[in-house]
Amino acid sequence: MDVAELKISAPARPVPRPPSQSPSQPDTIRGRFKLFMTLWDSRFEDLKPATWVQTTYRDFSAGLIVALTAIPMAMGFSMAMGLRPEQGIIAGALACVVGRTFGGSKYQVYGPTAAFIPVIAGLVKKYGEAGGGTFSEAHGFLVLVSIIAGVVLMGMGLFGLGKYAKLVPNSIVVGFTAGIAVAIAASNIESVLGIRDFSELIGENANFLGGLGATVSTFVDNLHKINLWAVVLGLMTFALTKILLRISIFIPAPALAIAACTALAATVLSDKGIVVVRDIYGTIPNNFFVFTPPVLPAMSGGVLFDIFYYVLAIVFVSGVESLLCSSMADRMADNRGTPFNPDKEFWGQGLVQVITPMVNGFPCTGALARTATSIKAGAITPLAGYFKGFLKLSLAYFIADYLEMVPMACIGGILLWVASNMIKVSEIKEVLNHNRFHAGLMVFTAVMVPMTDFLTGVLSALVLYFVARRFLDKPVEARKPVLAGAGTATQGAEIYRPGVFNNVAIPLALSDEDQDLLSYAAYLADIGVIRDLHFVHISHGRPTPEVTRAMAERVEPWFPKANRNRKVTFEAVDDGSRLDALVRFTLARHADLILLGHRKTRSGQRSLATRLALITHCSVWMAPEGARSTISKVLSPIDFSDRSADAIAQAVAVARAARVPRVTALHVYFDPNVLRYEEHDALVRGEEESVFRKFIGKVDTDGVAVTPKYVESSHAADAVLRQAEEEGADLIVLATRGRSKAATILLGSVASEVIRRSPIPVLAVKHYGDRMTIKDVLLSGQFWRAPEMQSN
Repeated sequence: MDVAELKISAPARPVPRPPSQSPSQPDTIRGRFKLFMTLWDSRFEDLKPATWVQTTYRDFSAGLIVALTAIPMAMGFSMAMGLRPEQGIIAGALACVVGRTFGGSKYQVYGPTAAFIPVIAGLVKKYGEAGGGTFSEAHGFLVLVSIIAGVVLMGMGLFGLGKYAKLVPNSIVVGFTAGIAVAIAASNIESVLGIRDFSELIGENANFLGGLGATVSTFVDNLHKINLWAVVLGLMTFALTKILLRISIFIPAPALAIAACTALAATVLSDKGIVVVRDIYGTIPNNFFVFTPPVLPAMSGGVLFDIFYYVLAIVFVSGVESLLCSSMADRMADNRGTPFNPDKEFWGQGLVQVITPMVNGFPCTGALARTATSIKAGAITPLAGYFKGFLKLSLAYFIADYLEMVPMACIGGILLWVASNMIKVSEIKEVLNHNRFHAGLMVFTAVMVPMTDFLTGVLSALVLYFVARRFLDKPVEARKPVLAGAGTATQGAEIYRPGVFNNVAIPLALSDEDQDLLSYAAYLADIGVIRDLHFVHISHGRPTPEVTRAMAERVEPWFPKANRNRKVTFEAVDDGSRLDALVRFTLARHADLILLGHRKTRSGQRSLATRLALITHCSVWMAPEGARSTISKVLSPIDFSDRSADAIAQAVAVARAARVPRVTALHVYFDPNVLRYEEHDALVRGEEESVFRKFIGKVDTDGVAVTPKYVESSHAADAVLRQAEEEGADLIVLATRGRSKAATILLGSVASEVIRRSPIPVLAVKHYGDRMTIKDVLLSGQFWRAPEMQSN
């Protein structure tokens, strides 16, 4: 087929978000203060009277999943900072409640983050026991600098300075994230190695101010103390967490991995000398709320410098991380309502830093990984954050005794997993492809942070950026992708030429709801899309001839015997459930399509269509009640796979039969890059166009125009239904391979979601096997290629 003959329209630019429904940002300090102290605002706009029960349930589920994931991560972060494990639990829970109350984002989850580890660890080491002080004095000084930082952040929000956080270039953000990841991995390696005399090294695992060299030196000096069984547990925790999260975001992988390894350590490996949390920190109390006042050491020039140093570090991490996380959350949630408010976010971050440390906690900020988990788990409103905080405290209260039994090697394994996910290859490539100046800036920051300390590395990079950018930061034109050249399709590529559906099973209810279905079937038969028809009625008792005659009488007005040029059969069966009966009927009739209706007042039929699309061997065409018995606009979602090529070929065939001149091929994607340069969107669109041209070369369009449409959204089903509504489509044609019920629960199904919610007919094309089990999905490599969530 000649690709040049295709009528491919120029792709449209992504549809802009509708304007915010929230009130405009006040221009005065008084107006901002009033807005910031409004607790019930437009962030709760999705909590509607008609759907508040479903929304609350989704928020509760998301909160529970995040709470289970966050407990081991919070403990690990806290211990890496040189603090006690319970302090991480209270800090994460309280920060989320305060942040969700006063912050500027609908979705952001607050808690301990890896970016704070070198800052707090350095402070605790310098002012704690390792520096000649006490733990209480170190934590009190941390409270002091955190309160000052919180006041600074609140002032920045009141004066409208939130927008200036965006001045920090992406290259420095990526660089300090990578540098922190290296420092975390290096400083926690002794935990994974299970060094027996761990108590001798308390504080040394927080050796960030001494640089990477001192950490490596400590590690080498203690190699003789390695416990191989601890190494096994640490690596097992790391691997289980990574694998389980790739299978499904709904699995609380860190909690399950630590639980499994803790059980092994307490039973099979109980005599192997494995160091556990209790050996170092003693009993974990469940009275989490303990007031901690600020402490000011004897004033000196060094103390004054340290106050400035740590306040600046907390402000920098809080500002950059929170705004980065808020922006990512709006994209991931496909937020089309109130966008995050950077100034209100600074105000909320300030209150987090003021309140949380004074209640036995420490500074926290927006957590990318936990926010992504919350959104993917279904969070809609700030209620998810409240649920996460309360559930986290409740769960930790009841399992405190078991948390003491967690091996330190497992904590190290969790932190290694966090460090590995902090280095995002896609973001590094984004910076490298921008220009040499930013690439060098990223490498400089990534090296300086672990070799010196956090703030020295970041500040020196910022100075370098603002001094040299006017000379070295040259604008770069967006790279043009290599497009597939016009001409014939790739040699040897399969050309998809679908035909009509020859054997169609049509279930009848023998009620008024059959009228719309029969009208739609008659239209499809008239345009030649379907041929032989096999009508079936699932009886609740023994089938009788009267039932068959009733079916024939109902069908006769639409398919008169005198005009029939196709085979039409009628059969009544009593074979258990409707689902099982229809599956057996389609197999017996060698059906290649099931055409069924749906009454708007009933949910069972829609559920039936959804389940059939998952488990049957044939395609499923669902025509809801009230659907037009014509086809004028066709939308076909694609993912550039062979299955979607088959589906769009079928969409083209239907359009050609219905004399529809154009089919919209919709590709929904979500770019995992959290950070972007200005030319990023243009580059992504160019890559999409290139892949589409190669993809469409395998499809025989036979003169029907194919218009590609590219939409970024993390919720594919929502994007498909929204696009269908915007275009006024009256048919959605998509591919489905089907999945078992268990696989669908864990992995989801876009086809099922579209069928369940679509107000227009949906054709789910299935020509590639009956269904995919969890085993099939794992062996297919789909989840191995899936991008991992950003950790912080």
